[in-house]
Amino acid sequence: MLPPAAAISPATEPRQPSRQPRWWRWAGGILVALVMLVIVALGLLDPWLRRTLEQQVTVRTQGRYRLRIGQLHTSLWHRAIQLQGIQLRPVKDAAQWSDTTTLPHLLAGVSQLRVSGVGLWAALRGQVVPVDSVVLAGVTLRVLHLPRLPKQPLYALLPAHIPGLRIGWVGAQNVRAAYGARRQPTASLRRARAILRDVLLSPAGAADTLRLAYAAWVEVGVAGLAVRDVSHHWAELGRGEFSSRTHCLSLDALRITALANPRQGGGAPKVGLTLPHLRLTGIRTTGLRHRRLALDSLLLTTPRLTLTPGTRPPLPLPQRLRPYLRQLTLAHLHLTNGFVRVAGQPLNPTIHHLTLTATDLRVGPEPDRAAPRILYARAWEARTGLITATPVPYYRAVLGRLHLATRTGLLEAAQVALTPTVTPYELARRQHRQVPHLTVRLPRLRASALDYAALMRGAVRVGQVVLEQPRIWSAGDARLPLNPAASSITPETLGRLPFRFDIRRLRIRQANVYTSYVAPKGGLGRISLNRLDATLTNFTNDPRRMTTAHPAVVRASGWLQNQCRIQLTIWAPLLDPNGTHRGEATFGSAPFTLFNPMTEPTRMVRFAQGRIDRIRVRLRVNRQGAQGSMRAEYHGLKLALLSRHGGGDQRNLLTKAGATILNGLVVRDNNPARPG
Repeated sequence: MLPPAAAISPATEPRQPSRQPRWWRWAGGILVALVMLVIVALGLLDPWLRRTLEQQVTVRTQGRYRLRIGQLHTSLWHRAIQLQGIQLRPVKDAAQWSDTTTLPHLLAGVSQLRVSGVGLWAALRGQVVPVDSVVLAGVTLRVLHLPRLPKQPLYALLPAHIPGLRIGWVGAQNVRAAYGARRQPTASLRRARAILRDVLLSPAGAADTLRLAYAAWVEVGVAGLAVRDVSHHWAELGRGEFSSRTHCLSLDALRITALANPRQGGGAPKVGLTLPHLRLTGIRTTGLRHRRLALDSLLLTTPRLTLTPGTRPPLPLPQRLRPYLRQLTLAHLHLTNGFVRVAGQPLNPTIHHLTLTATDLRVGPEPDRAAPRILYARAWEARTGLITATPVPYYRAVLGRLHLATRTGLLEAAQVALTPTVTPYELARRQHRQVPHLTVRLPRLRASALDYAALMRGAVRVGQVVLEQPRIWSAGDARLPLNPAASSITPETLGRLPFRFDIRRLRIRQANVYTSYVAPKGGLGRISLNRLDATLTNFTNDPRRMTTAHPAVVRASGWLQNQCRIQLTIWAPLLDPNGTHRGEATFGSAPFTLFNPMTEPTRMVRFAQGRIDRIRVRLRVNRQGAQGSMRAEYHGLKLALLSRHGGGDQRNLLTKAGATILNGLVVRDNNPARPG
């Protein structure tokens, strides 16, 4: 009997077969398969990519170069690629390196290269590809030959479907480079580093005037740079830093040495320079597209310069800069504690402790109405220590200090000395005639209202020149013949000088002139002018200022032998075709004995007694001759004749008799004559 339906339990009902879909198993299997494929693909991607890069270099260089990559790792998740042990070497076949190829001949190596944050989607869409960073480390570069490369922008080297790259940060460190022959490179770099921010490698980046080398800002540091230039100079730089963010360039331990070159000869100049520190600020590169460069300040610290000019004149500075810059401006130049020596010249001057400043320098075209510049600057100011010159041929010149300022027209010199290197007789013997033997010492010279702009054009224009307390020693030796030639320094020759000069006033204060003279038979006479004050006005060869009615005028006053007051006036029209000049002089009261230091040893005549009351001389000269008058007022004049062979006062019976006749018959005791 069957149980009732209500008594049948659900657990005892028969189980129906399940109909749920099993697609998730297929999906899981496919996902696992894809993961395995990706893993396998990633494992194969790096070797494939490395081989592809190496093959592409060989193909692109037509077999001239071989690339070897030690390791290559990619990260799709980080969109990065890292390469290590990169070596680029040329194929050893000299025939492939002809002059027609545009490929440089070089060897390169990179220890590590990492590129991260590459915008792959932008690259697939043909847009500017963003890149987070590019880092290079341990770069070595040896360029053996660099052909003339075609002028094309850097972005033109990108693939055609990529319009540009925008790299957030580019860094290179431990860079070493050399250029030229293997044994003697033309240039070498021991170590360098570089950082570039926001690099836009595209036509827009090239057109952006606020960028330098396609970057928003650039920082570069170098150490151990050495370069040989075309003029056979070797330049070495200890350290250099540049930042476009701070607009500053600094160089330390710069040295330039002239190299021996038998083929060079004396045509090209030779330069030797040691510069401990150079700092350039305010570098504005926005005008480089138009070949214009603007700078704020240039500081040179303790430079030492030795210059040997060549036989060929140097090119003007604008012409030397023309291939690189059309215009260069510098607001301030400051040089401190410099040393300059010029060799291979007649004077070979040497300057110690030079301080030099300049404002608003401009090399390049000027506006039509621009104010005149002096050596490209609005104003110069210079101060020096000791300035020396080598003997040329019989004198040595020394200048203790020099100060000049073009803005105010000032020129000051202190402790000026001109000293002979031979004796008066030796100087006359070498010249085969009587020659003045001069020694000059000038404690101070000051020129004001000096037109430096006119001086650059070959004209001398000065408001006033003051000579303070000059001392002059002049020695002559009459044991040699007189110079048969006419004097080359006359008022007429001054008027015919090939350049214009205009000195409104020349003042001499408290001068002392000492003169010695060796007579034909050996006696040495001496005479001096002391405490001499003189003024020369209208000293010019400008026809508009120098006329017969307005000649050059000399007014002087001083003391003869510190005992006799003298006054002198000379009128000299320098451009007068007849050479007509006139002058007058007045001598005050003094004893006749003041002439004895000159007359006794040279003329064997002694003024025994007598006194000058007053002497007045007037003179007029021209090309035909000279005429004048002298009026002497004196009293109690007595002369004595001396003998060269006598002892004591060098008087003997014969000279005493001659003196008696001379005083009694020839010389007037008193003038004007006084009664009985």
